[in-house]
Amino acid sequence: MVLSASPMPPLILAAALLEGLSLTLIQGYLPLYVRRALDGSSYVTVALLVAVPALGTMVASNLWGGLSDVTGRLKPMILVGIFGYAAAAGLIPAFHQGFGIMAYVGAASLCYGTLAPSLKTYVTLWRSDRKEQSIAYVLMAQSAGWCLGSFGGGWLLEGGIESGMRAALWTCAALLAAHGLLCAVALPDQRREALAPKGQRGWLAGLAQDLASLYENPRLLSLCFLAFLFVSGNYAAWGFFSVYMFERLGADIRTIRYALAASSVLGVVSFLYVGPLIRRFGGQLVLAVGVTLYVGMYMGMALTRDPAVFGAFYALPLFSLVNVSANALASEYSMAAQRGGGLGVLNGTYALATIVGPVTAGLLADRFGLGAIPWLSFTFLLSSVPIAWLQVAATRRRRAESEEMRVDAG
Repeated sequence: MVLSASPMPPLILAAALLEGLSLTLIQGYLPLYVRRALDGSSYVTVALLVAVPALGTMVASNLWGGLSDVTGRLKPMILVGIFGYAAAAGLIPAFHQGFGIMAYVGAASLCYGTLAPSLKTYVTLWRSDRKEQSIAYVLMAQSAGWCLGSFGGGWLLEGGIESGMRAALWTCAALLAAHGLLCAVALPDQRREALAPKGQRGWLAGLAQDLASLYENPRLLSLCFLAFLFVSGNYAAWGFFSVYMFERLGADIRTIRYALAASSVLGVVSFLYVGPLIRRFGGQLVLAVGVTLYVGMYMGMALTRDPAVFGAFYALPLFSLVNVSANALASEYSMAAQRGGGLGVLNGTYALATIVGPVTAGLLADRFGLGAIPWLSFTFLLSSVPIAWLQVAATRRRRAESEEMRVDAG
């Protein structure tokens, strides 16, 4: 990977790392904590632990992303996201039932849901000539946080699921709070021209018009529909990964810990080459190849009963292909003044899919058992494959028509 001459701001990369650490605890270990250490909730309740915060994230991504566009500022949204994560992690141990945790994290997600799209917007504006590489840097840092959370959080949980989870959450909250204060003092704002000129319309009207124009963008909507399918399939499996490994395959905490860590390490490595791949072959083609490979991955996960093999399939570094491609395309389809809103719409789609996938998986698991979950993921990804390749064909057709027009004009 060719490093950029203008490196990513370290405070932004550190924020992405801490977001990955937080998500490992909230999405990776929290379902197991609620299921085994607290009230033995049903699979649907476990699914709602992932789904309800995703609803807040969907609202937050659109609201805060659009507000960033109409104000031309990013730093306040980043601070809202960091302190939102700190509040979520710090107070989860105060609740002793799955429903209370679900409601609280859902409320906190209205704040922390803005962090991911705001960080991506910041770096694509920082290096607008290397959008896919800039996004890859952020996602690489986030994967490093997943790795840290997998090793550190898993090590603490080995000493006891309840006590270990509390210690992990409090440590994470302290790191986030400290970093938020540092960013408040030292992070430069990435300002751009506000989308709503003062004196012509209020910020609320500007926000509404910004979001309306984004949702009328056919290429962005088509991308979001595809993203909805592959993210739903992924989160149907990811939301139950620790529970599936522990209850269906009989894995211990150490095995779960190493599977999560391997996924994170391979994810970090994959970001070293995914940016150049997208620049060489285009985001649509890399995205189509990624969702196609996912079909084989979930078939393998559905057929195996060996936790080591299941973990190996889970660790395959495919998410970087689809995630960086989708974010780079959303950035490409949105003009610079609407970059925050465009990436917010995509992140909101991710959040909606994070609701649909786990809840559907929880309903199926309560009715048919945990074994139905990988097959659900397989079905979602299989349905996304023809759509992805149709988008590749449409892009090539537009490119050919544009080339013909240039030749005729010459």
